[in-house]
Amino acid sequence: MAGLGCTKRRGPNPRKRILMYDFFQTDGDRDLTGLTAGTRQTAHEYVREVLRRSILNGDLSGGARLVQAELAATLDVSTTPIREALRDLASEGLVRFDPHRGAVVTELDDEDLRDIYDIRRILEPEVMRQSAPHVTEALLVQLRKLHQRMIDDPHSASFVDLNRIFHLAIYEAGASSRMLSIIRSLEDAAVMYIGAALKNVDGLREAAIHDHSEILAALEARDTDAAVIAIRHHLELPLKAAEHLDP
Repeated sequence: MAGLGCTKRRGPNPRKRILMYDFFQTDGDRDLTGLTAGTRQTAHEYVREVLRRSILNGDLSGGARLVQAELAATLDVSTTPIREALRDLASEGLVRFDPHRGAVVTELDDEDLRDIYDIRRILEPEVMRQSAPHVTEALLVQLRKLHQRMIDDPHSASFVDLNRIFHLAIYEAGASSRMLSIIRSLEDAAVMYIGAALKNVDGLREAAIHDHSEILAALEARDTDAAVIAIRHHLELPLKAAEHLDP
């Protein structure tokens, strides 16, 4: 399908398992993603990641139709992994199923974005207050690695994934399972907005990286109040960026 923004998969067997994307690897060691350099993908996982990256990088824009037969031909797989991947992406809010058009990329909605971040600005400072005292030196090492990857990787989709992992890793240090579930849901709902903003808003990536540096510095100093202030400031960024996005 033209415009997918990915390389056609090669090889005689469309169900052949392939290596995970490099940004999930840490010199063969287990990292915060829970994956290792030896982890491999099924065809379903491969399709999901290609489509997910194409959406988050802006190669597939809001409202674009995702025709299963065309995607299967482009990615050299059967329609079964396409169908499974589309269901996964729908659960993340990246895709919706229209009764007349089939699967389409979710359109950006300014009101929805504001709802998500209004809730996050209430919850996450308190979760940071709970979690910061429990951040270990081992976790700080992993957070620094994630931070460096976000600096080094130019791709919006990679940054979005690493950003999500960065924040959730901090909260997992001290938040309850119920609170983590709520925040994960909000993070998932926000990924498309973040991906679009990174692609279209100049300076947003650099501002986010600066905020992450402030969060890390506060955690390293064992300064919970400073960490709370830093996350509050950080959560203002997407709303400021939304002013530069066309819904």
